[in-house]
Amino acid sequence: MRLNLTKDINVHSLKDFYWLKEELQAFCKNDWLSASGSKIEISDRIETYIRTGEIKI
Repeated sequence: MRLNLTKDINVHSLKDFYWLKEELQAFCKNDWLSASGSKIEISDRIETYIRTGEIKI
């Protein structure tokens, strides 16, 4: 079963599923993170946010 991409997801689940770039960007926009850059950059930004709560620009 695929989880929803929300700030309550854990890092392990974030990495276990394939996310479309558009899904990652939508997450960023909802949580005031920068949605620009490559898919890897966006994923790293989300991972940092989930782990630490830090918003990286």
